[in-house]
Amino acid sequence: MAEYQIFSDGACDIGFAKAKELGIGLIPFYISIDHETYYKEIQEISLEEYFRYMTEEKGYPKTSLPSIQDYMDAFRPALEAGKDIICITMTRTLTASLESAVTAKSMLEEEFPHAQIHVINSWVATGAQALLLMEMARMQKNGKSLNEVITYAEKAREDARIHFMVGDLSYLEIGGRIGKVATISAGLLKIKPIIILKGGEICAGGICRARKKGLAQIASITAKHFKETGENPAHYIAMPGTNTIWDDMDSFYALLQETVPGMEFLPPFQIGATISTHTGPGTTGFCFVKKYEYYHI
Repeated sequence: MAEYQIFSDGACDIGFAKAKELGIGLIPFYISIDHETYYKEIQEISLEEYFRYMTEEKGYPKTSLPSIQDYMDAFRPALEAGKDIICITMTRTLTASLESAVTAKSMLEEEFPHAQIHVINSWVATGAQALLLMEMARMQKNGKSLNEVITYAEKAREDARIHFMVGDLSYLEIGGRIGKVATISAGLLKIKPIIILKGGEICAGGICRARKKGLAQIASITAKHFKETGENPAHYIAMPGTNTIWDDMDSFYALLQETVPGMEFLPPFQIGATISTHTGPGTTGFCFVKKYEYYHI
């Protein structure tokens, strides 16, 4: 049985150190703060510099997806070593990163005709994508086959969720994600939308006018999800995340633990530049993914 390598685009926000620890290859997105020169996220521009530009200079960064060549350059060493490949990307509803990976796959299959290269739309992003990767890496460590990991990814993406509060609607407007009229109306009312990302689709979860109430609403939406689905929180791994506001993360963490007892919680993570470019500073959310054992794989 051939060995395999797990890859992901950088929208997973797992971080290069953790990815290296788990044996996961990352293909980063590009970030620009001058709208002319693009840098690989974290590798060529730090999150500290990026968020300083957003919060202190009130700037609106731009992102660009990994190129076909980026994917080819990342995949080739693994293929040359005789390994197969599985790569998950941020949901297609938010980026065309999937298409870059699929095109790279097609081109490399001509060069490595006996290799298996699988590209999967994760249907999620940021922390939920990271949790999927962690479970996939755990499966690999525990001796699960490439096909078993693929089966898990395709099942788990259906149950994975991100419940989050947008930090600043103007970033969604600049990025073309919502209309200008909607932005003005929401801005006048000081509304912060709660968004649910599930099954690759962006759904409205509610609105709030204050951050504290928004965090409580995220917890409430999470409790409602498990009540309606009948799923057991103890079968899931989860973590809250934010990009720039950390003062209330301990209380948010405790609230979530109280709301969904039994769930395995990882420490809070930082939402990276790829997502934050469109949601603005102050974005905060909760991500959870079902563990592979509970799919009986």
